[in-house]
Amino acid sequence: MGLGLLSPARAVTWRGIALVLLVAALALGAGAALRSTEYDETYTRLVTSPEPRPAWPDAVFTPAEAAPVLAAVAGPAEIARNLRETDVHPPLYFWLAGALRGSGPGSVEALRALSVLLSLGAVAAVMSAAGAAGLPPLATGLATALAYGFAYTGGVARGFALAHLLLGIGVLCVVLAWRRRAAGLAGLGGLAAGLASFANYLAAFPAAALLGWLLVAPMPWRDRLRLAAAAGLPFLAVQAANLSFFLPQRESRPGQFEPFAPLPALALLGQFNAANIFGGLPLYLDGAARLAAAAGLVALLGAVALAVAWCWRMLGPTRWLWLGGFAAPSAGLLVLAAASGSTPIELRYLAFAVPFAAALLAGAAAALAERRPRPALAGLALVLAVQAAGSAGMALHPATRQPYRDALAAVAPLLGPDTLLLVPHGNDGVGIVGAVLAEAPRDQPLLLLRRADAAAAPARAAGHARLVLLAITDREGDAQADAARAALRDDPAWVEAGTPWSDPRRGFRATLFEAAPPR
Repeated sequence: MGLGLLSPARAVTWRGIALVLLVAALALGAGAALRSTEYDETYTRLVTSPEPRPAWPDAVFTPAEAAPVLAAVAGPAEIARNLRETDVHPPLYFWLAGALRGSGPGSVEALRALSVLLSLGAVAAVMSAAGAAGLPPLATGLATALAYGFAYTGGVARGFALAHLLLGIGVLCVVLAWRRRAAGLAGLGGLAAGLASFANYLAAFPAAALLGWLLVAPMPWRDRLRLAAAAGLPFLAVQAANLSFFLPQRESRPGQFEPFAPLPALALLGQFNAANIFGGLPLYLDGAARLAAAAGLVALLGAVALAVAWCWRMLGPTRWLWLGGFAAPSAGLLVLAAASGSTPIELRYLAFAVPFAAALLAGAAAALAERRPRPALAGLALVLAVQAAGSAGMALHPATRQPYRDALAAVAPLLGPDTLLLVPHGNDGVGIVGAVLAEAPRDQPLLLLRRADAAAAPARAAGHARLVLLAITDREGDAQADAARAALRDDPAWVEAGTPWSDPRRGFRATLFEAAPPR
């Protein structure tokens, strides 16, 4: 597309828009198609069902026998009740997911396809907002779609994609409201921004920064107050609805995160903000190559930051909107961590910063191109290429995806009717169990290990020739797997026969036990 990447909205063609959306579809769709079922995606399926925390059998069962539990669908009122009683999320996405599941396609793949479609809408909205703000739409759209954080969260069966879309619509409406001094558009922007937080609470941070920009935007004070009030009222109304869910949920996940410490929290924010834009490239390499990749990414991030700072005044009157939206997720998580005494800082929680960072990057590249077009385009191409590599790794490399599919593929030659798959029940029998049920062969016998009965695994597994203890765990699952492993090692009826799969970086492994030959 050449310098068309840096063209203003009036010079953008439908062909250019279609190419950006095609690239976005490939980046989002590859992750959605190739990555393993994730821990949290089973929560999506079960919180939209009549049994959000199923009482799985104590005896041996198969994924096929569990399928009706995972396929059942609840109505909106029951979903709302499930969320208030068992979860920590607002309802808007789950109502949408429940409606999709109730219409027929209720698999993880169908829910991921929904997320991809919503995310493509988000890319289109972000491009439109950038164009309305005088920034290059195509470069903004590509830098958004290829960013690791957006490509990942935009393809999973969770509420991120819907929140991305609503936040993008909010940005577009607010920018247009500022340009036209239109209170109606400001109200739509505030409603969309509020609904983004009704899909994912953490979207409230960039949404609040977006609406706060109206108080400092370049226009007369009377217009500032009028537009800010028009946007703020629907936004605050949605927050009241959020509170009706958030307050009952406050104590539902104690101990989920590590205790808060300021310096480690700041280090995590720095690390995850970098990965949010460029992905896990160092994780795909070993030794000196890993260090070199990390150093290269730090240098590239530094160069991007310097370019934005150098071109700051040339980014136009909306520059504080984009900077505020970029910084708000980090600032909000830091305040939340300090207030809660824990560290709820994860890469996916920072993904809402991506479109704002993309707009700043695209704006800086366009400003530099006015004087030095070739170096500016080369620099933008380098950034996009690194982003594309990070997103490709997200879809293809095991280092940045959850390991259920890889683990079960590795142990597949050992599975079958004579083999019993031992699976930790985990904290609540949802994340680990659901992912294994989704990825294991439909007729594979498996047995769940709860803390109360994990030590009895040798006796419970009697009658099978082989056992595979699949220790992909959370905190409670660690104790369950350790108890079962120790009991099997101490039981003369079983012999430990190797580790057919392991993930040393995360400490996960599968352990094979075989029935001891009769004496």
